Amino acid sequence: MRTEHDVAVIGAGPIGCAAAIAFAQRGETVLLLEANPRAAERFAGEWIHPSGVRILQKLGLGDLAAFTENGPRRGFVAHPGDGADPIVLSYPDGMTGVSFEHHRLVDELRRRAVSMPEIDYVAPAKLSKLEPVPAYVDGDTGAEVAINAKRIVAADGRRSGTRRLLGLPDGSVGISFMAGIVLDDVELPVEGYGHVLSGLAGPILSYRIGADQVRLCLDVPASATELRRDTDALYAAVAPALPAPMAKALAVSLKTRKPAWMETRFQTRTVYGRGNVALVGDAVGCTHPLTAVGISLGLKDVEALVDSTDAADYARRQRARARVPEMLSNALYQVFSDPRYDARAIRQSMFDTWRTSAAERRRTMALLAATDVRGSTFATSFFRIGFRAARKTVGAEMREGHWSRTRQTLARFASWSTWPIAGLVPGYRKIPAHLKAAGH
Repeated sequence: MRTEHDVAVIGAGPIGCAAAIAFAQRGETVLLLEANPRAAERFAGEWIHPSGVRILQKLGLGDLAAFTENGPRRGFVAHPGDGADPIVLSYPDGMTGVSFEHHRLVDELRRRAVSMPEIDYVAPAKLSKLEPVPAYVDGDTGAEVAINAKRIVAADGRRSGTRRLLGLPDGSVGISFMAGIVLDDVELPVEGYGHVLSGLAGPILSYRIGADQVRLCLDVPASATELRRDTDALYAAVAPALPAPMAKALAVSLKTRKPAWMETRFQTRTVYGRGNVALVGDAVGCTHPLTAVGISLGLKDVEALVDSTDAADYARRQRARARVPEMLSNALYQVFSDPRYDARAIRQSMFDTWRTSAAERRRTMALLAATDVRGSTFATSFFRIGFRAARKTVGAEMREGHWSRTRQTLARFASWSTWPIAGLVPGYRKIPAHLKAAGH
């Protein structure tokens, strides 16, 4: 193995492997380190939006789409839960995404990275220090080995050890807990699409990960400890929101295997590294997985980093590109999870708008796919949906003569108006108060 490299990549998950491959394709030598090769077996990102697929194709990895069972992913289906028909939200212009079990994606990317002569892969190997000379500990021998590389790329996840060694604070905030459950031999209501449903405990995301398997992602509040301990209670909170075949498959799954739980966290994407160390993927920041944007944003980090002239140029590019996807994730999660009447009104207005407006469906999916990251697009969508909800709710209260309640309702909807305003202010990130870490 070489003793000097152009680039050292910390973390061999999907983003770290993509970064290693991208630099190797430019003729640069790469040291790829992975502290825990089995970490890929955990419940983690499995959906890639069209913007991420485009970058995979740019890296010569477009044939990864062949791993997608039952064809490409064409968008999402929203289930209002009010007895009305589901709403099909397709990606614009025929674009498609992919989804597959996390470890299959990582295993294939690692295989391709290791096959490239420019890449030296070492595992297990944990970064031990950045100063005065960067080094890692070889997990097999216990020896500390110096890293001789011109630049370091940290792709070691939301609990990034590299970030800590840089002296950057952990500004992440816990949001909720999510259970990852595999359903066997069940059909989705509309194949080729992800599905978003409103459960009693929290939003539900479902998508296919194999020819005979569907992933069910169940979001529950952090305070709902009983649902994490008692599978019967979890089933009772979730099953009423599911189509009958999926509810039956869930009952079978809960009897045969335990749910894979993970804590969902938020950290705003504002710090992209320091000196010759660049952060990518969840090491930069993370959002709630309801919008499934994590891997796609990480791939966009890799694309921007490889094309940037220096670290400052990389940070400048990605702060602008990641702002709207981050706000969209926070806004949609608040709309789907907040039980208060104003959030319910906005959620219903969103469903009504999607159902009646092809233009709004297209705009929403361009934002979700991260192919349109303009703040003006986000602001336009949110304003139209929010204004429609406020007008309907306030109008009903005024007709019924509830004047005191009308003032309170107007105040509640006024708080939501900060979302479209944030979209119009360049560089500004709207972060809900409950997602702000102490000191932010």
